[in-house]
Amino acid sequence: MKIGLIGFPKSGKTTIYNALTGNTGATDKYIQAHHEAHIGVVQVLDERVTRLSEIYKPKKTIYAHLEYYDFPALFAEHNEDLNANVLLSEIKTMEGFALVLRSFNDSELDELHGKADPLKDIQRFEDEMILQDMVIAEKRLEKIELSYKRGIKTPALQLEEKILHHLIKGLQDGLPIRRIELAPEEEKAVRGFQFMSQKPLLALLNCSEDNFQAVDATLAQLKEKGYLAEAIAGKFEEELSGMEPEDAAAFMEDMGISESVRDRLTHLCYELMGYLSFFTVGEDEVRAWTIEKGDNAVTAAGKIHSDLARGFIRAECFQYTDLIAHGSEKALKEKGLFKLEGKEYPVKDGDILSIRFNV
Repeated sequence: MKIGLIGFPKSGKTTIYNALTGNTGATDKYIQAHHEAHIGVVQVLDERVTRLSEIYKPKKTIYAHLEYYDFPALFAEHNEDLNANVLLSEIKTMEGFALVLRSFNDSELDELHGKADPLKDIQRFEDEMILQDMVIAEKRLEKIELSYKRGIKTPALQLEEKILHHLIKGLQDGLPIRRIELAPEEEKAVRGFQFMSQKPLLALLNCSEDNFQAVDATLAQLKEKGYLAEAIAGKFEEELSGMEPEDAAAFMEDMGISESVRDRLTHLCYELMGYLSFFTVGEDEVRAWTIEKGDNAVTAAGKIHSDLARGFIRAECFQYTDLIAHGSEKALKEKGLFKLEGKEYPVKDGDILSIRFNV
């Protein structure tokens, strides 16, 4: 899963990136903005994988992972050189965005960038993404019109034209594409455009340790507007990431935080993207795999290897919770909890799969 950390200048993206990844990128407010994305890979420390590894004692244990991209500040008046096509092209490959909104007070930053106003900033960002998408959609419509003039008027082009007009109307009304209703075949037809406002968006209120509880009202307003949102004391979390676990736990308890920012963001990103985890087990390897909710057994097989999807016969399936409750695969078979499922079986979170196939 690739998540882009985006935001306006000095919002604290790199501070949160450091807290998530354990990296030590410069975060001083006087440091010049970086011109490339920082990339960090974070393991999803799922206790179910750990427990399965204890049971099967494999040669390898492989957790799922998240890739976080800390991008330079976007849509900043004095950072126009950072908004080059190369950067935007990379941003569009992200599966989702975590928009960092400055929610802490700093007189010098206030003077340079205006007072912290998360609600205003998220609307500004949405407006900029909408504008970018309108330009792309309108340019594509011009090319479609040119194709018509050349005598090329296929059903696929006509469908694309219809969808683009529908999207442009919504964008002109100020709606991001993620909030414009599209049928599955319509969504598929425009997927290749990688529209920015179509990406799932997580709002992160980056606050100080002192005003961590004071942003509750803003958090509630963001949720009322339909955003998945979370408050994070970025600098505090960055410091925690460098502490010993016992010391970090004590400070977290004082702040009323039950999980590290890494764990909280992992859960939120899975919720944002609508993902779930299934597992494969054995003497060679215990591994977690990530798919979208609603994906079927063939899709899950393809995640493991394309040959498994191509030659799919059946999926042997049982649940992690049942295995823990009853202790062994043999016990599950005796109780009828070990099942054979077909291609269209909707994989559930916590399923343990073994694919029967023939190529």
